Amino acid sequence: MLLYPSRCVYCGEWIDVKQHGLCDACRKQAEQVMGQVYCPAPEHVEQVICAGRYQGELKGAILRMKFGSHGQANLLPLAGLMEQAWKLHGMPRPDVITCVPISPLRLRNRGYDQSAEMAKYLAKQWKVPFVPALQRRMLSRMQSRLMADKRWDNARKSFYLRRNTRLDEKHVLLVDDIVTTGASISCCAALLRKAGAETVWVLAAAKAGNA
Repeated sequence: MLLYPSRCVYCGEWIDVKQHGLCDACRKQAEQVMGQVYCPAPEHVEQVICAGRYQGELKGAILRMKFGSHGQANLLPLAGLMEQAWKLHGMPRPDVITCVPISPLRLRNRGYDQSAEMAKYLAKQWKVPFVPALQRRMLSRMQSRLMADKRWDNARKSFYLRRNTRLDEKHVLLVDDIVTTGASISCCAALLRKAGAETVWVLAAAKAGNA
């Protein structure tokens, strides 16, 4: 079971668990940035909402979530910021929540899929189903290690729909940790539309890059 950490995931100060992973000063800082992040929507996606920019304390929290020895402690605080950003932008509640999956090899090495765990948190908070609609091929290359012009081709080859996935006329929320070029979310959204999704929104912890 995931629990809120006893230290702020931004600055590392000791906090009460009732503060949900962020001290008051860091939460105020996160909220100030939240409404100023511009996330352009790529093809097949209606709208992209990001909780912050991939820099500073947020970048550090995400890197620790993905690669730290106790990375799972950062999942709930970051998911909470994403939920807050979604509400700040006045976005509606989706019918279904899914995620951009990591590869089976990375899942085995890490022990958890960060985007899936955050998506499950949101599904529980909003009382909507989490559907693992997508899979990533075992030997797909990591997007973060590729130049921008190579990411689109890699993304098209990396993802596929799970068998018998049907999302007929559903408003679907696709959860990811970081949006950079938009290649992964665009290709995943195309597959979700192929499964019948009427709308695909994206919610991520951070926006990387200059756009």
